[in-house]
Amino acid sequence: MLGANRAVFLVGIPIVLILVLIAYAVVESANGEREEQAWIVHTYQVIDSLHTIMGDALDAETGQRGYLLTRKTSYLKPYEYARTRFDRDIHQFQALTRDNPDEQRRAQSLRAMLAERFRILDAALNTGAPEAATMPSVVSLLDQGKGMMDATREIIEMGLGEERRLLAQRIAARRAQEAAEILSAILITLIALIVLLIAAVLLVRNNIRLAISEALRARQARILQATLDNIRDGIVVFDDDNKLAAFNEIFFRLMDFPTKLAVMGAALDAFREVDEKFSRDVVDGDLAVRDYARLERGERNLDVYKAPIPREGFLIAASDVTARVRAEHTIRQSQKMEAIGHLTGGMAHDFNNLLQIIGANLDLLMKGDADPSKRAARLQAAISAVERGGRLTAQLLAFARRQALDPLTLNLGRLVTEMTDLLRRTLGERVEVEAAVAGGLWNTLVDRSQVENAILNLAINSRDAMPEGGKLTVEVANAFLDDTYARAHAEVEAGQYVMLAVSDTGAGMTPEVIARAFDPFFTTKSEGKGTGLGLSQVFGFVKQSGGHVKIYSEPGEGTTVKLYLPRSKKAQEQTPALADLPAAGGSETILVVEDDEGVRAAVADMLQELGYTVERAENAQGALDVLASNTRIDLLFTDVVMPGPINTRDMARRAQQMVPGLRVLFTSGYTQNAIVHNGRLDEGVALLSKPYRKDDLARKLRSMLDKKDKAPPRPDAQSTSRRYKVLVVEDVALIRMTTVDMVSEVGHDTLEAATGPEALDVLAKNPDVDVLLTDLGLPGMSGSMLIQKARALRPDIAVIIASGYSTETRPGEEPPADARYLPKPFDLSQMQRVFESLRT
Repeated sequence: MLGANRAVFLVGIPIVLILVLIAYAVVESANGEREEQAWIVHTYQVIDSLHTIMGDALDAETGQRGYLLTRKTSYLKPYEYARTRFDRDIHQFQALTRDNPDEQRRAQSLRAMLAERFRILDAALNTGAPEAATMPSVVSLLDQGKGMMDATREIIEMGLGEERRLLAQRIAARRAQEAAEILSAILITLIALIVLLIAAVLLVRNNIRLAISEALRARQARILQATLDNIRDGIVVFDDDNKLAAFNEIFFRLMDFPTKLAVMGAALDAFREVDEKFSRDVVDGDLAVRDYARLERGERNLDVYKAPIPREGFLIAASDVTARVRAEHTIRQSQKMEAIGHLTGGMAHDFNNLLQIIGANLDLLMKGDADPSKRAARLQAAISAVERGGRLTAQLLAFARRQALDPLTLNLGRLVTEMTDLLRRTLGERVEVEAAVAGGLWNTLVDRSQVENAILNLAINSRDAMPEGGKLTVEVANAFLDDTYARAHAEVEAGQYVMLAVSDTGAGMTPEVIARAFDPFFTTKSEGKGTGLGLSQVFGFVKQSGGHVKIYSEPGEGTTVKLYLPRSKKAQEQTPALADLPAAGGSETILVVEDDEGVRAAVADMLQELGYTVERAENAQGALDVLASNTRIDLLFTDVVMPGPINTRDMARRAQQMVPGLRVLFTSGYTQNAIVHNGRLDEGVALLSKPYRKDDLARKLRSMLDKKDKAPPRPDAQSTSRRYKVLVVEDVALIRMTTVDMVSEVGHDTLEAATGPEALDVLAKNPDVDVLLTDLGLPGMSGSMLIQKARALRPDIAVIIASGYSTETRPGEEPPADARYLPKPFDLSQMQRVFESLRT
């Protein structure tokens, strides 16, 4: 189309030029013809002027002679008239011939001759006798006048001849001009015809091309529409004016939009009004990036995205991914079951091996072998198997992010420097160990023992990947993971991290191995060389700490594992590791509460060997009875989950009320009940995870018993002018117990419930409850729904939300605007401030 227009433009220029040339030629020809015609007219005027002069002379002579012959005065009128015209006619002739010197000389001669002639005529007329015509003097004057008249006539004839010659020349020039004009007109006409013919050819060709182009565009439009109508995705296109420019019916069917919008030129605002989520998530989305929005339409799942069309508008596409979503769900379930089977098989394999070691050695001990060295060796083998089992469960819990972390603010550079000698001794002489610590390193909040285990696990894997030796580099540096990286890794939150990288020069990994490296019990080592839980433990620990793990490796190029741990702006905490404390006993009295008789007896024996006095109870009520008997108890050592009507939380709270300053140490084989947020122990909770050895128990007890009393500050009397009755709702028993203790510590009465229905029942039975303190993530009925139902039952009840997760809720379950928030983990001062805010 553009080429055709250019061709028309190029043809039009010569046509315009030719038309201008024709107009110029016509004007010039007209001017030339007018000029030639003017000269011809001028020549005729000169001839007429000469004839007039000649007529003046003849009229004067004829009048003179008639008068002389007849003496009639009537003959004098022509004479007198000619005499008066003489000067004027001569002057007119001179004016007409002023550009002709010859004619000017003739005019002077004629003026002189005619003047003389009139003088002679006047002399003849002055003879007054009647017979004057015959008088010799008059006859002489007449003869003389005749000669002058002949000379005048000759001069005039010469002038006329000259003018006739000029007239002939000028008529010839005019005819030549006319011929030239005719020839020019013919040439210009021919040129114009040729140009017009060319223009006509170009226009015809242009029209043909235009028709072909229009037909092609119409065909392409039909193909495009047919394509749109036959693809599975729904498409709509809006132009720069936000008007509908193209669409297919599939889009309206997938999006459940009314068919009245399916017309060309429909306004985008009409689509906005139909679906608010579509408007918010798709229409008003960022055009810089192709963002997908997952929308649900009935049982359909749609991926809808908006993409810019440069300088033309934008398009919106909707793809039905219901089948894919269901297939992915099925695959995930299948993979989950496969992983569970793989995990179960791995656990069964390893635990059966451990049980075989323990059982075989115990059987041999049962036979009463008299050799003490063999008995000691068999006992040590059984103990080693138990330790391996403990490490195995710890690794599984780490992978599942269910281990109890005790994070501290650490400087990883100092930790890595301290571990360098240990790594050299562990890896052997064939492996060169180098530590690189960046300057200005940030602190991070992590569990020290878990970081050390992670570094050892990664270092041992690197050593196994370098059987012939190599170089191991442990690097620590600051890192910032930006939004682009976070978008590429859905589990990563953009922000500041401390990066711990362990690199080796070993065999490297294939992409398939990298994809499964963190799976539990997955290993490329030979049988008996590894459990396949090392990397999975590292992965679980880092994720539970809020970090990120990334493996960079290529076959033959070595491997780098980078751990990104969240930055902490707090100062480094100088707390000695529990393993660094001496495994000493003591003389205090310890109350052991354990429902399993075998475990209770074993723990009591270990404590007695450490020198402690031991009191025993099989349940909470038994423990309270022991405390009520006025027996001095220094520490309560209890399992978290206990049978009976009194739960562990109630028992511990009552025990501390009965014995002020009583320390409580919890133990559990599965630490989820001691987890508050991201696996971190709640404030003030001491936990010893099962299984544990005597030395572990000894160190933990001494760390608690030797600790000086640090009673939390109690609020003064003025700040506790009102004592609330608080209902604490928390499904995790240990968290609920510590929360109740903290509420009591700040001076308020408490009731408790584990679930929403139980809390509503407590509210119905206790109309004096002032405050509802609840978690959001409750089983069954959510915390938000509980708040709504509680407000319906008690509109004046105050609400405090204690949660370690986002406060985002489902539509219709938003917390009330006057709710207070207590983010986990919280301490006693935060608890006190939130209750003070209720009074204000």
